[in-house]
Amino acid sequence: MHANKASWHVHTDGTDAYAARYDRAFGFYCGAAAVNSEGAWFHIDQDGNPLYESRYAFVGNFQCDVCVVCDHEGSYYHIDLAGEPLYPSKWSYAGDFREGSAVVQHRNGLSSHIAFTGQLIHGQWFIDLDVFHKGYARARNEEGWYHITKAGCSLYEARYANVEPFYNGCARVETWDGALLIIDEQGTTLRTLRSPTADHFAELSADMVGYWRTMSLKAATELRLFDLLPADHQQLADSTSMHPDRLLRFLRALGELGVIRLVRDKYVLTEKGEYLRSDHPKTLVSAPEEYGSDLLRRWGKLPAILRGAVVDQDIFDHISNDEARIHGHHQMLASYAMHDYESLVPELTFSAGEVVFDAAGGTGTLSSLIKKCHPDADVYCGDKAEIVQQHLYEGVQYLPFDLFNAWPICADKLMLARVLHDWNDEQVVSILRNAQAALNPGGELLVFEMLLPKSGYGGGLCDLHLLAVTGGQERSEGHYSSLLTSAGFEITEIITGTSLVSVLRCRVIS
Repeated sequence: MHANKASWHVHTDGTDAYAARYDRAFGFYCGAAAVNSEGAWFHIDQDGNPLYESRYAFVGNFQCDVCVVCDHEGSYYHIDLAGEPLYPSKWSYAGDFREGSAVVQHRNGLSSHIAFTGQLIHGQWFIDLDVFHKGYARARNEEGWYHITKAGCSLYEARYANVEPFYNGCARVETWDGALLIIDEQGTTLRTLRSPTADHFAELSADMVGYWRTMSLKAATELRLFDLLPADHQQLADSTSMHPDRLLRFLRALGELGVIRLVRDKYVLTEKGEYLRSDHPKTLVSAPEEYGSDLLRRWGKLPAILRGAVVDQDIFDHISNDEARIHGHHQMLASYAMHDYESLVPELTFSAGEVVFDAAGGTGTLSSLIKKCHPDADVYCGDKAEIVQQHLYEGVQYLPFDLFNAWPICADKLMLARVLHDWNDEQVVSILRNAQAALNPGGELLVFEMLLPKSGYGGGLCDLHLLAVTGGQERSEGHYSSLLTSAGFEITEIITGTSLVSVLRCRVIS
C-alpha cells in the first residue's frame, strides 16, 4: 500500500501487517519483501522486521531464496535470506538466477553465467547475454546474436540482428537484411515470416560513395567549422567566408552525417559531433585530414598491392619528417589510445618501482594512463626522436629508440600497443626478439591488439587498411600465438575491455 509517501503491507482483510512505514515497499517473494527507507534498500519479513543489518543502493526480489543487491560502491552480487553474500566476487551488474545460473557483467563490459557458488559456469564471455530458458540462452558477440548451450557453445553457425528464446524447439530470429525467420535448435530455417526489407542496391551504392563522408568532414575541419558552433547561418557565413547558399547545402550534408543539428535557428554539435571540436579530450579533428589525404593516396595502390606489388613502408618516416603532420597524426592516435585503453589499464597490474616501457608509444597516451593509475611505477615511452621530444605528459620519461635496433632499456613490463599490426610477420618476429632482449628476468610482455574472430568477416576492412598503408595486418589469437612462440614467448592470459582491443599477457618460455 502507498499513501502520503508511506508504504506498508496489509493482510487480505485490509488490516496492517505491521506498524513500520517505508518510503517504498514491494511484494513478498520467498517470505521477504524489498523496501526502501530514507534512500536505503533492504528486505523485511512478513512482520515488517529487517532480515539483516546491511543497507544497499538497490535490492531485487528473492527467487530460489537468493537475491541480487547493489552496494553503495555500485557493485552487484547475490545474498541469501540471512543477508550473507553467496560468494566473494562482485560485479558491475548481476541478474536473477534462473535454471541454476545468473548473468553477471564484468567491469570490462562483457557478460558470462555464474552458478550459486559464484563460479563461472562455462568461462565464455559475451558482449550481451540472457538467462537460460529451457536449456539455452541468447548471446551476442561481435558478429551478432545467437543461442548457446550451458557449456557456452553455439548451437549453430549463423549470427542474427536479433533472436528470441526457444519455445517448443522453435525461435523467431531477425536477419541482418530485415527478414524474420523461424529456426529450430540446429539453426535450420523452418519458416520465413517476412522477406528481407533491405535494399542491397542502395546499400552497395552507399558503400561506394563512402568518401563523400570523409571529404565532407575534411572540409569542415579545414574550415574550423565545428569550433564555431553554436552559431546561426549568418554568423557561420561571416566567420568562414563561405557563400551563404552553398553553406546551407554544406550544413545539410553535415546534418545528414549526424554531427550537427539545428536548434532554434542555431546550428549546434551533436554528441557525435563534439569529438570534432579541437578542444575535446578525445578530439578527432585531425582524423579527416589523415584519412582524406596521404592514407587515401596509399589506398589507391591497393589493386597493385593485391597483385603482389611491394608495399611502401615509409609512412612513419614520412610522418616524422613533416612537423605539421606529426602533431595531427599523433593527436588522432592519442584520442584512439584514450578511447581504446582506458578500460584496459585498470585490468593490468604494475608494482611499485617496476620499470615499464611503452615501445613505439607515440606521444605517450598509454604511458600516461598507466602512470596515473600506478604512480609508483617507473614509466618510459619510446619512439622516434622527432616524436618523443614533445614530452607531452608529466611523469612519463621519454626515450628515442628504433623498433628494429637494440632497445635502450631493460624493463620489467614491456608494452607493444597497436604496434605489431603495422608490420609483416618477419618484422614482427624481429621486434619480439628485441623485446625479449630488453626484458628483465621474470618480466612480462603486454601486446595490445584487435584480434580477428575465429569465424566471420569482422576486422576485414581494418586488415585491408593496414595492407595498403603500412604493409602490416590484423591477426587472430592463433596467429599471434605462433609469432610469439617463434620469438620465445607464450601467452599466459588474454584480457578484453570495452573497446575492440585485447591485451595478450606474455612471458618468456622457460
